[in-house]
Amino acid sequence: MTQRRSLNLKIALSVLAAFLLSMAFTWFVHSRLSERDAYKLIDSTFENVEAEIIDCVNERLVRQCMAVRERLDGETRKDTASLQALAKELNVTEISLADPEGNITHSSVEDYLAAPGKPAFNFVTAGGKAEDMMCLVKGLETEYCQPFRSNTANGAWRKFVGVWIPSGGFVEIGCDGESLRRLSRSTLMDLFGNWRVGGTGGIVVVTETGLVISDYEEPSREGSQWEEPDDTFYWKRKDIEGFRTYVMIPKDAAAVQRDVLVGATAALNGAALVFVALLVGIVISSFVRRQIRVQAAKELEMAKSIQLSALPNVFPPFPGETRFDIWAAMETAKEVGGDFYDFYFTGQDRVLFLVADVSGKGVPAAMFMMRAKTLIKSMAQTGKPLAEVFEEANNALCEGNSSNTFVTVWAGELNTRTGHVSYVNAGHNPPIVRLGGKVEYLKSRPSLVLGAMPGVRYRVQDLQLGPDDAIYLYTDGIVEQPNPSGALFGDDRLLKLLAGTRCTRDKLLSKVIDEVRRHAAGAEQADDCTQLVLRYRGEPESSSFEYKPTMEDLAKATADLDAALARVPMEARCKLMVAADEIFANIVRYSGATEWSMTVEITKHPDGARLVITDDGKPFDPLSHRDPDTTLKAEDRDIGGLGILIVKKTMSPVIYRRRNGKNILSMGNDYGDKNQN
Repeated sequence: MTQRRSLNLKIALSVLAAFLLSMAFTWFVHSRLSERDAYKLIDSTFENVEAEIIDCVNERLVRQCMAVRERLDGETRKDTASLQALAKELNVTEISLADPEGNITHSSVEDYLAAPGKPAFNFVTAGGKAEDMMCLVKGLETEYCQPFRSNTANGAWRKFVGVWIPSGGFVEIGCDGESLRRLSRSTLMDLFGNWRVGGTGGIVVVTETGLVISDYEEPSREGSQWEEPDDTFYWKRKDIEGFRTYVMIPKDAAAVQRDVLVGATAALNGAALVFVALLVGIVISSFVRRQIRVQAAKELEMAKSIQLSALPNVFPPFPGETRFDIWAAMETAKEVGGDFYDFYFTGQDRVLFLVADVSGKGVPAAMFMMRAKTLIKSMAQTGKPLAEVFEEANNALCEGNSSNTFVTVWAGELNTRTGHVSYVNAGHNPPIVRLGGKVEYLKSRPSLVLGAMPGVRYRVQDLQLGPDDAIYLYTDGIVEQPNPSGALFGDDRLLKLLAGTRCTRDKLLSKVIDEVRRHAAGAEQADDCTQLVLRYRGEPESSSFEYKPTMEDLAKATADLDAALARVPMEARCKLMVAADEIFANIVRYSGATEWSMTVEITKHPDGARLVITDDGKPFDPLSHRDPDTTLKAEDRDIGGLGILIVKKTMSPVIYRRRNGKNILSMGNDYGDKNQN
């Protein structure tokens, strides 16, 4: 009896030891898996974050360089002292002007200028990155940005940006780390406020001295002192264009599922103490299967988060843009999909837009999708021709493609001034176009898909859009959706639907999806459904007027605006007149301005009007003006404010900025949305 009890005790202790070791091992494995996945997600996020920051910084510095060019246009005094004063005023470190041969003729830095026995700094003979600036006078680019790096001339860290001068040569500005951060800070505020990494993590951008610029958790913390993340986060830091950038994921987010799994396993293995050998194998088997399922679900959720955050999802995407508008939507058939859409400017007057479909589904397709999207965008934004972009992207996707995954892409590059579209079709469905009121498929012979075979040449084709013309892109999940009897939605049904639909762009996309679901009649969604519609509006007609702040000129401005809006439909015309009258009256009566002006822009087809009002009065931002409480009785409310409220409610978009000592207010309406698709 004593020996049996001793044996039972040894068995119980052995099982308990095995149980404890199993739990410790399980906790360790899941901790490592959570950490690995978190850092993989952080590394993937940094690829997009770096591109976003560089784009924002470059765009801001190009605008600053253009401001320098405008200030110097016609200016006779361009001596070193004047340029130094201008550089200080515009928050840049140095300003230089070069002639068409690359010689610096004027500069805020004396060392760059010619002196007895020393020629002026020449961008061609200097070689290295300096020679790249010559693209501005060779007709290759109108603006050029270099990365933040050590200056070959004097070793100081600078970021140089140049813009061409129409009369010949170019203007170059240089920014050290302090001026770069000072100029770019406002453009980076709230840039990553809506980004979420792994569901609960995010991105923080700070200055070199640790002041917060963009914070995903507390956007109001801009300007406060940043402290390094503690050990409750998985995080990495990277210096991008002089800004310290952090990507963070709370460890708690990854630890919750780990703790749930460990607890569930503890309960199961606790039962094994009773049934010993019989149930140990069952419990371990059940645990492994559960681990695989939960880990797979977690990976899918992370992949979905990455995929959705990588697609532009704020519409309209370019506030104040009047020459075109664009809308897109995607519905995946599984947790993650292989479809994607994208659009971005590739030049001052060029915007690239595309829809693509990766073969296969799930995480592998989503990862290939992210790679393809990043490759195409990074190459397109270098300004390379569209055919060259596709050829290089195809070659890159073919490298190491052991799974033989491929992607179909239809991409077009719109010249926003002329309406000309250059496009490439890499094995994708033909788009539907509306040209001059006629809706039809754009017939063209497609090239080979991307990722199938290296060395493929891609053919660029052309399309001319006029005002009110549109392009509708989609993936085959739309036309190949079957109903319970197996009949597909089909190309003809889609064409007929678009030809007979007149509604807004976002509602058009929703209507197509609703019709596809109605056709499916409860059948499972067969594939991802992605759509993009671009409508070209054309260059607006523009009229400009200047006035003095008098009651006589106020009446004249009202009459001028009424005449300029003569062909605008009455409802929209009246709303704009009422809003403009409020702004005109405020300028004349309260601004203290000595002069003011307005510019009226109207698109070539009846679609909208925009009014830009400029005055040199005291700063006043109507958008920051507190709205009156209209729920109170008139005698209980503060006097004033109703006019500004009317402007906010009836105009869209309304944009205010203060520049060169002047208030600039832009407002308009888009009444064409009531009856246009």
